[in-house]
Amino acid sequence: MKAELQFFAMPEDVEEILALIEAKIDAIKYKHRFVVGDCEVTYKAGVLIDDILLMGSIAIDTGTVDNSCAAQERAKSVYRIVRKWIKKHYSNRLNTYQLTGERKDKAARNHWISPAAVAWKKADEQHILKITAESSTAFDIMQVSRLMGEIVPVSSNKVRGHG
Repeated sequence: MKAELQFFAMPEDVEEILALIEAKIDAIKYKHRFVVGDCEVTYKAGVLIDDILLMGSIAIDTGTVDNSCAAQERAKSVYRIVRKWIKKHYSNRLNTYQLTGERKDKAARNHWISPAAVAWKKADEQHILKITAESSTAFDIMQVSRLMGEIVPVSSNKVRGHG
């Protein structure tokens, strides 16, 4: 299994993730690799460089069907717990735009942002959300209209008959 979820989170947001999974992992290597048996789940927190917050991610690669790690079910469980928690507590109301040329916003619904990162972004219009330091693509918080309603985590958006 190979999967990744990308998000913007402040460096201090790591503590919530660690508290969520600490009993389910065997060790932490290099501050960002969660060891689960012979598997690893990579967690990269957002990196703050001056007025730029770089994207973080949680990723798993348990190998191919013929050559996978023995603890892959436990590792997949850790990945899914974190992914589900992020989707429940973070927002995916983001736009992307290019830092060069005319600004044309596009919805970026597959990227997530923590409440702390939202507050950081809203605190100063000079704050920028980017995938990497070199990237010319930036992210902004989607403007909410009265018709859209308030930002609510996705798991709370119930569709009648499906929730």
